[in-house]
Amino acid sequence: MADRGISSRLWAVQLAREYQEICRLYRLPLKSPVFEIREERGRAGYWSPDFAILGIASWLIEEHAWEVVVEVLKHEMSHQYVWQVLGRGHEPPHGPAFREACERLGVHPAFRSAQGTIPRLLKARPTGPEAAGMLGKVEKLFALAASANRHEAALAMQKANALLRKYNLERLAGPSAAVDYDYLVLRPVGLRLAAHYKAIAGILGDFFYVMVVLNRQFEAASGEIRPVIELTGRRENLAVAEHVYHFLLTRLEYLWQDYRQQHRAPARLKNSFRMGVLAGFRAKLAEQEKAAAKGAGPEQNGSADQAGTLICAADPGLIRYYRARYPRLRTVSSSGPRLYRDSYAAGAQEGRRLNLHKGVSEAAGNQGRLLPGN
Repeated sequence: MADRGISSRLWAVQLAREYQEICRLYRLPLKSPVFEIREERGRAGYWSPDFAILGIASWLIEEHAWEVVVEVLKHEMSHQYVWQVLGRGHEPPHGPAFREACERLGVHPAFRSAQGTIPRLLKARPTGPEAAGMLGKVEKLFALAASANRHEAALAMQKANALLRKYNLERLAGPSAAVDYDYLVLRPVGLRLAAHYKAIAGILGDFFYVMVVLNRQFEAASGEIRPVIELTGRRENLAVAEHVYHFLLTRLEYLWQDYRQQHRAPARLKNSFRMGVLAGFRAKLAEQEKAAAKGAGPEQNGSADQAGTLICAADPGLIRYYRARYPRLRTVSSSGPRLYRDSYAAGAQEGRRLNLHKGVSEAAGNQGRLLPGN
């Protein structure tokens, strides 16, 4: 988008759409303002009660992910809510009325203050010594899972999964604050969500203690609406799930290239092979979950295919956070892709041998680190 005027108009139109969607989701009786894209460097956003103007800075849109722009938009809508709904515009700009409005609109905690560094991407980082300690242990086990000894590697991954399961079960028994929860947006490649991305999303939701929503999001640079995978959960679980996502994408490509060279497989078999790998990996995780749950009490047992989903469903703090973020979510079903039997079976065999470990490439967006600064 070389023409700034065209870009600004397109951005303003999209902000108006986001505004209307937020009002619909949260049932907000707000009057549509005039949207302005501000060119000068300064505030990320502003609300003018005198002229009913809601402005967003062009630099924010150019330099940050769209979910960050939406959080700033919700911040400014909260100011509007204070004036038009609560009738408390005389209070301090970021006082009790504004905080009440932020709760009503589900504004991310990082965007509720007047000042502070705006993150380019929302990156969920774990808080507290217990979470950091758990992630440190998982990192060490992932490092061991890269062993050339297949038995040692499989055992390390099994221990990592058992540790995650035990940790999340123990968290259910203790108090839980809203600040423990966050969301993360993953950006698949392409204008449509390919089947293997959906399969990975299913694995994350069923085994890695996050709740998953397949959504679509505006991309300011291209003006296109692209698919995204949104994860909600405890910050430490989001860190693990993000690692698993990038790990699986990287391994899928590596395994396909290896299979293609060995069998001179045509490109049309790629999707079947990838889906086979993910099906085999899912089966392996289910077997490990079943083994880990053997000694658990009845309240901790459940379907091994959806152990993570069951634990998330039993977390009232997470459910409250999830419902606040998605107050009017609807479910849409879709049909599966056409698969070639032989390549799918070959992929499933590889998937059953697959072990999660560190060493995700930097190009994939993740350097294999669960804790920042390691």
